[in-house]
Amino acid sequence: MYNGKAMRLTALEAGLVELTLDLQDSSVNKLDSLTLGELAEVVRLLERHGHEIEGLLIASAKPAFVVGADITEFTAAFARSESEVVEWIRQGQLLFGALEALPFPTVAAVNGLALGGGFELALAADFRVLAADARIGLPEVTLGLCPGWGGTVRLSRLIGAEAALDWMLAGKPQAAARALELGAVDRVV
Repeated sequence: MYNGKAMRLTALEAGLVELTLDLQDSSVNKLDSLTLGELAEVVRLLERHGHEIEGLLIASAKPAFVVGADITEFTAAFARSESEVVEWIRQGQLLFGALEALPFPTVAAVNGLALGGGFELALAADFRVLAADARIGLPEVTLGLCPGWGGTVRLSRLIGAEAALDWMLAGKPQAAARALELGAVDRVV
């Protein structure tokens, strides 16, 4: 269905499709401009074929789901004008919103780490299943950044504002068992 440099979309059986995150020439998946561009292409493809699809699984071929945004791209991004930075963030929010609005169930199967934008990607899915040793969180605050792709709102809806604020302000990755206990994820396997 789709085969890019950062991900591939494969038809499985009975209307199910799998989006496999697998950034080439990298030991980890990160949300760089290439990956976000390909994700936008995949989401548009899924929207066009939504009537044929019964469900989407989002998984990683690497030891970690997604370690976050590619901070090496931030210097160039933040050198843009204020309106360009706002538009860049808005495009990310629209992309994750479009993923969230797909007309069929979506499941993020999280292994290893899902941090920052990686966790925000998982939060945009309808359901999150974590490996028992997975860790999730929004550590951007430790870099002086605020999560920008809707993760603050989505996490607050799942675990409540107080717990979500604790996660966002401390920036500490959370263990799978704690995430399940609070309701940030649906299953731990």
